[in-house]
Amino acid sequence: MSEVIRFDSVSFIRNEKIILQDVSFALNEGESLVIIGRNGAGKTTLINLLFGYLWPTSGTVSAFGETYGDTPMAPLQNQMGIVQPGHQETLLQRLTCLEMVITGVIGTLGLYKEPTVEQTKIAKDLLQSIGLLDKSNQLYQTLSSGEKMKVLLLRAFGEGKNLLILDEPTAALDLTARVGFDRTLSKLKEKNPKLSRILITHRIEEIPADFHKVLLLKEGKQLALGDKSSVFTNANLSQLYDLEVSVSEKKGQYHITVLS
Repeated sequence: MSEVIRFDSVSFIRNEKIILQDVSFALNEGESLVIIGRNGAGKTTLINLLFGYLWPTSGTVSAFGETYGDTPMAPLQNQMGIVQPGHQETLLQRLTCLEMVITGVIGTLGLYKEPTVEQTKIAKDLLQSIGLLDKSNQLYQTLSSGEKMKVLLLRAFGEGKNLLILDEPTAALDLTARVGFDRTLSKLKEKNPKLSRILITHRIEEIPADFHKVLLLKEGKQLALGDKSSVFTNANLSQLYDLEVSVSEKKGQYHITVLS
């Protein structure tokens, strides 16, 4: 099993403030990792380091067996897709549903030339796979919230992606839309078992059952790392949220009850 991502003792300091401190984890091909923390925990900084948009103050980041700084970034970035709702919607909302997915296939932030027949076919096949082909010519901005997230997911997956990064994709969705997104995400994974995934969130209730590894971040520091059953303890989550909580699990999904 090949390694997809590795952080080795990564720290990041901005304006003399420690944003991340001594974070270490690895993700292998086909694995799914949840990074969970409260607002300000350093989750966004970690994503930017992962994409090479920021550089560690100390420590090393590597992807697909290549260490950042020793190799060109573009070929590594081209293997990563990201679902980042707010930012992407602002840039791309004037496109149709089909055009949105085509930009993912081509790997651009917009449509600057006519797509090829093959690129269009790939995009249509992706829409067909989740039952949205009939929405092809509908403007993205007119879709429901749940449909928008599914289209952003397909756009991120695109073509040739080995890693999907999901930045709080269901934060603004109602329960029905969230369940629909999770099922689409699971279906995509079933069809592409070597696909690795990283989910960023601050609510454990939003973690799909088929994500098994967890990294807890608190104020830039690594609080715990491991499988869900070992990380999601009353003690760990009470420390994370600065509240006394109790954790329960049913069919791979976890829930928190605040005790005091």
